[in-house]
Amino acid sequence: MAAVHVDALLRDASPTEVTEGLERNPGSRRLAERGWQPLWFEVRVAVGETHDHEFIHSLVWREPGRPAAEVAEEELEHTLDEALRNLRDLEGHDVWPEDVERRSVRVEVTASS
Repeated sequence: MAAVHVDALLRDASPTEVTEGLERNPGSRRLAERGWQPLWFEVRVAVGETHDHEFIHSLVWREPGRPAAEVAEEELEHTLDEALRNLRDLEGHDVWPEDVERRSVRVEVTASS
């Protein structure tokens, strides 16, 4: 069983990231119109000594009043499942959530705009 290390970051999205995210998912404009805050979420999953990585990133939206740390944890749960599945299916690593030895979540978000 390989050791799995997870590093996640939730931060303010750059204008370019917001523009590109809205181009990919125009329906998200409704969230912006309702005052939701666009944030950038990324997670890196390293496996074993060779540190094979899976990297996933996305534009996410925080509803007004919701703690950013809560958004980060929720996104990590969804994204970690996807990342581990990709490592199993595409890279041949037999990794599962219980193999995660280190889990780091950083939140670098300014107040909602």
